[in-house]
Amino acid sequence: MSITKINLSIKQSVLLRLIKNGESLEDASSKAGLCINLSKYYLKPKNPFAMY
Repeated sequence: MSITKINLSIKQSVLLRLIKNGESLEDASSKAGLCINLSKYYLKPKNPFAMY
């Protein structure tokens, strides 16, 4: 099932949830309706000096 007409922030949260559940990056990005390069961009920290 593909998500096509969904808000981008929802796609990001779906991507993160799938990765936390053990999906590979390729599978999670496909299921979230994102390309792999865009998924990699979302997974990079925005501020590398931030404490998480």
